[in-house]
Amino acid sequence: MEEDFFDNTYHMNFDIEDIRLLYHCVCKRIETWEGYPARPLKEQTHLAYLRDELYRAILDYKFHEM
Repeated sequence: MEEDFFDNTYHMNFDIEDIRLLYHCVCKRIETWEGYPARPLKEQTHLAYLRDELYRAILDYKFHEM
């Protein structure tokens, strides 16, 4: 992932329902992304990264808690 996305790092505590909701929101945003040049190309890459990380958390929860 590109360095500029990680200039400031924050840690937050979310429960699994929060993660699922965020995952859904990011997926919908990817579907409706306006594309370049309306939005920067890096944004599409970042959205894909967020989607994958959120899905990884969902899978981890399913593996350990279900």
